[in-house]
Amino acid sequence: MRKRLVALAAVSAFVSVLAPGTASAAPDWEVDYGVKGTPPADVVCANQMDKAWVCYERGGDRWWVRDNAQDGMSALVQWYNFRDGSLYRRGRCINSHEAGTWASCNKNYYEDSRLTGFQGAWDRGEEGSVPVFYETEWQFQ
Repeated sequence: MRKRLVALAAVSAFVSVLAPGTASAAPDWEVDYGVKGTPPADVVCANQMDKAWVCYERGGDRWWVRDNAQDGMSALVQWYNFRDGSLYRRGRCINSHEAGTWASCNKNYYEDSRLTGFQGAWDRGEEGSVPVFYETEWQFQ
């Protein structure tokens, strides 16, 4: 009987290591479709790419996404928000308007948090398609 209890305790310890608690679970994705507009002059921008250009308005916690290509794809930013060294929020701001337009997504982040993002494009009309992102991760806040 004692061997069974030791074996059961060992298996329980092993399973608890493999099955992390909810504290380490990633937050749900926040997905926003941008509102057409024009960014103010004081935005912080990543380098403009062929399909997308992403800027961030620090004073208003607003993403600005420009669709640069007439390819039927939507431009977007995939962002990650960190607090106290851990992922706190994550999401996407999508420009579903026509090429050559800007669209914004209004968010609300803590001032002491870190905010990074990837520019990309997504053929949302093609079933099962996934966004394609440029390699460079930009820090916006």
